Amino acid sequence: MRRIEAALLAAMTGIAGYMLGGARPTSAASPVRDAAKYLMERDRECDTVTSRDGSGGWVSYFVQDGILMPSGSELLVGQAAIREHAVKAFAAPGFSLRWEPIDAGASGDLGYTYGLFRASQTGADGQPAVSYGKYVTIWRMQPDRSWRIAIHIANLSPAPAPAASSPAAPPTAAP
Repeated sequence: MRRIEAALLAAMTGIAGYMLGGARPTSAASPVRDAAKYLMERDRECDTVTSRDGSGGWVSYFVQDGILMPSGSELLVGQAAIREHAVKAFAAPGFSLRWEPIDAGASGDLGYTYGLFRASQTGADGQPAVSYGKYVTIWRMQPDRSWRIAIHIANLSPAPAPAASSPAAPPTAAP
């Protein structure tokens, strides 16, 4: 009789836990949404670190065999080539690069973010020279479960139109 009571108690506890949500399986899309949310945060973190640490911060997010496809330049493969390109770009007087991801997605050990960027530097005339663009970043999950950049593609875009409420305002990058 004790065995039946113990089995019945275990079954009732399991059913109660399931009904309260403790044992309910998560939807198949839940891990994907969580990874996409994380990649948005990771992309914003990369922007912050790059703003603070320059080219070294940016290159640190790439995998060793990463690929960079910069606007108007040759394909660059590997951290050394990416670093060489980034060091030159970041050394320009008044150089600044900021971006904001728009969306992200993930499946398995690959994910992506895409967004808008704003780069500026001091022009030959001493005035700020600003360029705008869009980008796609392919992220790859590493054995330690961190996400790093496998491929980054960027290209230039026209400056955004000024906000309708303030036509005299200078153009800014999208949030």
